[in-house]
Amino acid sequence: MTITTVGYGDIVPQTVMGKALASLTMLLGYSILAVPTGILTAELNQEMKTHRNLRRCPNCATSGHEVDADFCKKCGTQLPENI
Repeated sequence: MTITTVGYGDIVPQTVMGKALASLTMLLGYSILAVPTGILTAELNQEMKTHRNLRRCPNCATSGHEVDADFCKKCGTQLPENI
C-alpha cells in the first residue's frame, strides 16, 4: 500500500480476495493516470518536433529552430513568423 500512496486507513481489507481486489484497484488507478499522460506527452512532443522542423531560415535554409526563436541560430537572420 505504501508504494501506491493510498495510506493505511482504519478500514482495510481482511480477506485474501479483498486484499487482491484492493491491490488490483490500486494498480488500475495508476494505469488510468499513466497511460493517458504518456499518450498526451507523446502527442505534444510530436507536435513540437513538427513545428520545429517546419521553420527554415530564408537566408541559409537551416531548419530545426526552436518554436519561439526569432532569429536563425546559424546566421542570425530574422525567421518568418510561426505557423
